[in-house]
Amino acid sequence: MKTNLSTIGLLFVALWILSSCAPGVQLIDVEKRVAPSYPVELSDKSISIFASLDEKSDSALVSNLAQGLATSLEKRLLREEGSIFVFSLKKDSSGIDSDLIRDLSVESNSDLVFILSNVSIDNPSIYPNKVPGAEYHSTFLQLPFFLSLDIYDGITADALAHLYAKDTIVWEIVSRNELKQSVLNEKIKEVFASAALDIGDNISHNFFEKWESETRSLYYLFGSEWEEALNAAASFDWERASEIWMKIVSSSKNKAAACAAYNLAVACEMQGDKDLAYEWLSFSKKKYPLQLTGEYELQLKNNVLDK
Repeated sequence: MKTNLSTIGLLFVALWILSSCAPGVQLIDVEKRVAPSYPVELSDKSISIFASLDEKSDSALVSNLAQGLATSLEKRLLREEGSIFVFSLKKDSSGIDSDLIRDLSVESNSDLVFILSNVSIDNPSIYPNKVPGAEYHSTFLQLPFFLSLDIYDGITADALAHLYAKDTIVWEIVSRNELKQSVLNEKIKEVFASAALDIGDNISHNFFEKWESETRSLYYLFGSEWEEALNAAASFDWERASEIWMKIVSSSKNKAAACAAYNLAVACEMQGDKDLAYEWLSFSKKKYPLQLTGEYELQLKNNVLDK
């Protein structure tokens, strides 16, 4: 977890707590690690991408997409340009079986075999947009597209992942005169080819972890130990913050113990131990009914952290 302390002044919070004898709440911004949608091990694996073609396929279009995917994977895996090879695969009635996967693996000398197939563009939507007073025309194209991507282990021929993508490209074309339908039709493939790298990047991100920003709350009471714990949490030092809250959680003051236990639940979540976070949250609820406990419990149920 990565965290950033919000801009609420600690002095203001401390004075407010003194005057009200109620716990204050400090917001922190955190970045949560999210597991890949398709957890295929790609590191240290040689990869080849096969663009599956049939009689109806536009070979240039499918090859552009395959190359866009290869380029994106190379960047994400920090590999040299051209290290992931792209091949064409003629699709026939026999389909894809284990023998074919092994043959492709041997021919391409690859541990993993990616097969890109069923690439198609649906009927485009065209929206002319004459800008008042402008000497040009703006036309928006919406191109719905579909594709399938299957990943196989080249040695065992086991299917490791199947991804079906359905998305829409939105493209603006600026011209001096209003474009004729025939010109727009010619532009469609050009637009799709230009977007191949972006499409490939959108596909490849499914195989890598990512970070999502969220906000968490920490309770704060007056005292140097609370301030020290809060500063430690703001510096990502959850172990030090937890040490301080552990001392407070045994306090005879139920409200203080509940606040410390709530904060320990957050610390456990930040360190990837969701089960222990639930235990501390349950302990907090028994000590004192804090306002944010129910909301945070629901947040925990909706968020799963990777260890």
